[in-house]
Amino acid sequence: MRAGGFGLICCFVCLCVVWNDCYGNSGNRRFRVEQDSIAIIQAPLSPEASMELIELPEGFSVELFASEPDIGKPIAMEWDERGRLWIIETVDYPNTVSGQPAEGDDRILICEDTDGDGKADKFKVFAAGLDIPTSFAFVQGGIIVAQAPHFLLLRDLDGDDIADTREIVMTGWGIFDTHAGPSNLQYGLDNKLWGTVGYSGFDGHIGGKPVTFRQGAFRFGRDVCGGVKDFEYLATTSNNTWGLGFSEEFDVFISCTNNEHSVFLGIPKQYYANTGLHGPGIEKIDSHYQIHPLVGELHQLDVQGGFTAATGHAFYTARSFPREYWNRTAFICEPTGRLVHKHVVAPSGSGFVELGDGKNILASSDSWFSPVGAKVGPDGALWVLDWYNFMIQHTPQEQKEEVIPGRDLFRGRIYRVVYKQSKPTAMPEVSVDRPASLLEALQSDNMFWRITAQRLIVQSNLVGMAEQLFGLIEENTVDEVHTNGPALHAIWTLSGLGLLDGSDQRCLDVILTALKHQAPGVRKAAVQVLPVHIPFVADRLLVSGILEDPDNRVRLAGYLALTDAKSTPGIGRAIFSATNDVRNTEDKWISQALKILAQVHNQVFQDEYIAHFDPLAWGASDSMLIHQLAATPTTHSDDFEKEDSLQIDQVVSISARLGELLYDKQSFTVKAGSNVKIEFSNPNYTQHNLVIIKPGTLEPVREAAAKLARGSRGGELQYVPNTEDILFASSLVNPNERCELIFIAPSVAGRYPFLCTFPGHSETMHGIMNVTE
Repeated sequence: MRAGGFGLICCFVCLCVVWNDCYGNSGNRRFRVEQDSIAIIQAPLSPEASMELIELPEGFSVELFASEPDIGKPIAMEWDERGRLWIIETVDYPNTVSGQPAEGDDRILICEDTDGDGKADKFKVFAAGLDIPTSFAFVQGGIIVAQAPHFLLLRDLDGDDIADTREIVMTGWGIFDTHAGPSNLQYGLDNKLWGTVGYSGFDGHIGGKPVTFRQGAFRFGRDVCGGVKDFEYLATTSNNTWGLGFSEEFDVFISCTNNEHSVFLGIPKQYYANTGLHGPGIEKIDSHYQIHPLVGELHQLDVQGGFTAATGHAFYTARSFPREYWNRTAFICEPTGRLVHKHVVAPSGSGFVELGDGKNILASSDSWFSPVGAKVGPDGALWVLDWYNFMIQHTPQEQKEEVIPGRDLFRGRIYRVVYKQSKPTAMPEVSVDRPASLLEALQSDNMFWRITAQRLIVQSNLVGMAEQLFGLIEENTVDEVHTNGPALHAIWTLSGLGLLDGSDQRCLDVILTALKHQAPGVRKAAVQVLPVHIPFVADRLLVSGILEDPDNRVRLAGYLALTDAKSTPGIGRAIFSATNDVRNTEDKWISQALKILAQVHNQVFQDEYIAHFDPLAWGASDSMLIHQLAATPTTHSDDFEKEDSLQIDQVVSISARLGELLYDKQSFTVKAGSNVKIEFSNPNYTQHNLVIIKPGTLEPVREAAAKLARGSRGGELQYVPNTEDILFASSLVNPNERCELIFIAPSVAGRYPFLCTFPGHSETMHGIMNVTE
């Protein structure tokens, strides 16, 4: 939930509250505010009073599930197979972590509604003594908890809902900034654990090998002993990352802070790495900048009025809300804006776009309302975690948290947003001892129950259910939004059970038949699980019609799958033929997939190219792509890593100030016409750049940068507007990284402003380059 605005020093210390009451007692935790008043701000409200200030769309209502003193400071949630809500409570956040696995005041709490009145009435501490845990996921025998610098496995050995053992299963997660660690652990449809991490990144060993990466998304499996295996860093995002969501068809979306509230994962990084090619693999798809808060004043230090703290990206994957929400509306929290955004997507080729601005599913005029998580629960309602704090940002490093008014350590609320005209999801009683209950759950209209049943079947290795799973796949029907969840989950369940290694012909035949299923998501899943490294399976895929499928996402899956196949003339012909289809050549992701595929199968593609290419028979765009594919493979370097041949006359070192929107130099001097190298480093909590402009153009460039930020291509263009007033510009520099800017100084002496054009930074982050004769 950390944004660029979160991590910066806030001027809030000037705003003090007039109350001296004890916040309350929760276990051994107690917090008190006693400070003279300088200015009046809103006092915290009771849950009932705060609910009165929440606005919802017509037909929806909000219900309170739990609040203080029973719970406090909820930061993450998930439900077990019994439908009980588990939450992480953190009062340590965002203080510096200790680096030890069992030091802290945070805990994991099980909240249960035993009498069915919609409110929790039973609370049990599963684990205490944690230190800023940020996320967790259920696994066989327990839960895996993200608690930088570690991932912990907590097990309940005797079934009393209390963790008995605590084991480190992975270590190396950065603690540079507690807002920027790992989060969003989720069980994926591919039976792996997925998650995101901010710019604190990872630097450690996995499987005995050194692994280092920055912010982005990742996934991993677990071996028979419970350890980590097949770890994969999927994509590098532009900034801190606190959102991850799956559609019902296993399309993957990410939320980043600082003006990127929705990013689509098109092609995982590994496909590029295996071929020596480079590509981002992700695409910013949000269509608007502005948020729609109800509070009059927001405490945002950058991306003012926009998404500076986007958290979560959970799709509506049940059927209790109106049809317009089904599998197309995601919920993205913006705690600094005191709202949850309604993010509506639609397919665009093999990717997605946001359909305008869906505005809010809920927003509050309570200046303490802090939604940090929103997910669809087992009942089909939207559950919202309210961290309830006036102050969300970091506090100054020299200032202790206890004396900062508004830094609450006690309050917290959990709400349910329900659609008043519908019925909640039927709640099946699932058990691994009753396979029939798992089969029933796999057919639920709520994806929560389907993925839960899938997880239990896979983790319990219930291979005896295979025939029943075949039956679900062979039910060739679609629902009102053209999906078939039971069939799709059955496919991934068979994969998780290890039945698609080629040894079970019946299973392979069922999956191959699913390539003709009415539901595009089912066809895509079938492609993704097929063992195409087996030659006859790859041959069957080639003749199945998948590579001519009317759905671009299905074709994309087909081309990516063939990267695992052995090279054959048939694959060469398939690549060559694909470039003669405008649906492929003009599709962002398919055209990239074809370049990757042509590199993997270069020889057979070259043979087909030499034998059959006739430039007179091809369109211009097709001809261009096929020439690119047939080019000799080369390893590309990133644009901002190119060496410059200039003989440097002067080196200037400039840094962003830690915790402030300032450069450490407000001026420096260079000689006219000299060759200059600026070494720019960024120890701060958000991205920065350094842009040098013409004298007297500071305001026009600021305005142009602000306009660019509000468009859809700001991040892609490094937030550097296209204007002749800009002379030189660095790349955007991520937290704790650096870059070099090499240029020839202007020949005319004068005062040349420099500034950071990242949204909201230029008002304070600017200076002067003095050019002298």
